[in-house]
Amino acid sequence: LALFVLLVMFLVPYLLVGVMGGGLTFEEITDGLVPRWLGSLLICGVVSIYVTAGGVRSTAWANTAQTLVFMGLGAVTFVVIVRSLGGLGTAFASVDPELLMHGDRMPVPMLFSYTLIPLSVGMFPHIFMHWLTAKNEQTFRLPVIAYPLCIAIVWLPSVLLGVLGSSVVPGLAGPAANSVLLKMISLRAPEFLVGLLGAGVFAAVMSSLDSQILSLSTLFTQDVARRTRIGRGIDEAQQVRLGRLFVLLILGAIYLLSLVADRSIFRLGIWSFTGFAALFPLVVAALYWRRSTRYGAWSVVVTVAGLWLYYLRRGWQNPDY
Repeated sequence: LALFVLLVMFLVPYLLVGVMGGGLTFEEITDGLVPRWLGSLLICGVVSIYVTAGGVRSTAWANTAQTLVFMGLGAVTFVVIVRSLGGLGTAFASVDPELLMHGDRMPVPMLFSYTLIPLSVGMFPHIFMHWLTAKNEQTFRLPVIAYPLCIAIVWLPSVLLGVLGSSVVPGLAGPAANSVLLKMISLRAPEFLVGLLGAGVFAAVMSSLDSQILSLSTLFTQDVARRTRIGRGIDEAQQVRLGRLFVLLILGAIYLLSLVADRSIFRLGIWSFTGFAALFPLVVAALYWRRSTRYGAWSVVVTVAGLWLYYLRRGWQNPDY
């Protein structure tokens, strides 16, 4: 029950990234014809339809299609934009060299702390959910090998385009930097490609948003409702309806938050990943350390919650913190 509260806290920034990113994409590729609030609403609407209609199965199949779309179109985006800039060598020649070195911008301890972020994957509830719904361990032989390769295919072009964007669209800082990729697509891609490349962004946004929403709903029905008066004595059909209602409620709450949140998408992601990575020792101890106890588990939960809230408050008060 305590972990449910913590996981909701950590997933909210992550969910905001998806909803805000979807709204921003609509606004940019339509030159403001579709405002950000309407774009975010459309993203939430589409995700709510296939998550509530099909549960894990439809979400898994949708994720497969979305991943193929954004991997393919991400590669196309990278090639098109780099060619329009005269090739990779010419493009990087115009980039501030300081951006390519950590220097004073990123001290060694901070750089090291970023290498711990991949540990967050070990605590993502939607990853647990996908693994626990498989028939057997054979299902994961290929995904375990392919996952790091797919991550590299997705992240490398995105990061490189972000770096190139510092010279193509200079002056973007804070929340304004959220739109750097979309501005580059608008400026450097042929008009007929803009819609397709935007579809790649939508696919990336929804492929994370749907699994996370579904995992929260599952946590609520399995770990909260069934153990409290809310869901005691309800049958399976009622439990499914309760889960669907929770999906709609959480999507509605995230949508409303996206209308007032004015934060960098990168910073929101960091707050989310930090919380999950800090919980990683808990799952390692639970699985592999025979001397672990409930008091040890509680100490992890309380420590992570206290530190995360403290640093979040400091960061919210001072954007440069």
